[in-house]
Amino acid sequence: MSQEMIKDVDKKHILIVGKTQVDRSEFLNRLITGTNKLLYRFPPYLRTFDEYIEEVKKLFPFVPANWKKQNPKKWTKDQVWDFHLDWTEYTHSILIIIEEFGEMEAAWKVEIIRDYIQKSYYQEGQHNGRPNFQVIVTLDKDYNLVEKIIQAFGLTEKETRTEEQVILGKLKIIDLDLS
Repeated sequence: MSQEMIKDVDKKHILIVGKTQVDRSEFLNRLITGTNKLLYRFPPYLRTFDEYIEEVKKLFPFVPANWKKQNPKKWTKDQVWDFHLDWTEYTHSILIIIEEFGEMEAAWKVEIIRDYIQKSYYQEGQHNGRPNFQVIVTLDKDYNLVEKIIQAFGLTEKETRTEEQVILGKLKIIDLDLS
């Protein structure tokens, strides 16, 4: 594995596709070896948004500012997701790994990854283009995911780039079948 790929862990979100689950997992493990980031690794093969949110509740140590006024057991899925995205905005040097995400409900697969990329896009001005967090996702195939994210992506008013330029600037796609 080249040093350039290791640098990408610090600069871009990464989508790893192709070959077998074992190959993707081994590649991912080599890619993250030696990282100084705090790792949050979802279990592979999440299929529903409900499963995803349950894992968010288990994995991530976020506490909303008004936590004393709320009962976490009564938080809705949307609230948990919003709290999680807020937490990623203010947390530095973390790496979120979502393995074998191809089985996730199609609409939620796009929405979850789009939300992560969108969050880091909104952080650009504050942090000189360097995201607070990185996400690595593995899939068996690409599912036209990038095209679907482009269609659902929203740009700021002052943006001069296209959605495609922004997303491809934030996301490195590694196709193991081509390497």
